[in-house]
Amino acid sequence: MPATAQYWIDHLNLQPHPEGGYYKEVFRSQNEVTRAGATALKQAVTSIYYLLEGRDFSGFHRLASDELWYFHKGAPLHIHVIDHEGNHTIIELSDTQTGSLQAVIAHNTWFAAQISSVTGFTLVSCAVAPGFDFAEFEMAKKNELLAQYPQHADLLDRLCRE
Repeated sequence: MPATAQYWIDHLNLQPHPEGGYYKEVFRSQNEVTRAGATALKQAVTSIYYLLEGRDFSGFHRLASDELWYFHKGAPLHIHVIDHEGNHTIIELSDTQTGSLQAVIAHNTWFAAQISSVTGFTLVSCAVAPGFDFAEFEMAKKNELLAQYPQHADLLDRLCRE
């Protein structure tokens, strides 16, 4: 079985993602839904393949929708989550005894991801419901997050792109 990042990038036709890594959208539901209290129609769900390798990372960002992550192959992935109260938790996505095969990130929650060993690669899928829309995607501004969560300065210095 091929075990390189480049194999999966080529095989799945992945493209660079603005938050880091590589991705390809593989599903966008034709069903439409509305959020509670809203009137705009959204696709019910979208799904992507997402790959990180080595020292690359998914920079801190948040979405207006819930996101589910599913582990497929590679090294353990750490998803760093900062909740609304400023608590930092790490979710390990992996097929090891310490990991989980899936994780849920609640909407409007700051999160980032990195390969815990900073070697190899990780291939996952991400499903967003209601569906992903770049207009509802917000990359963190490091200075703003540092002002809000100074206790996480080391983490934010490492995993913020701006």
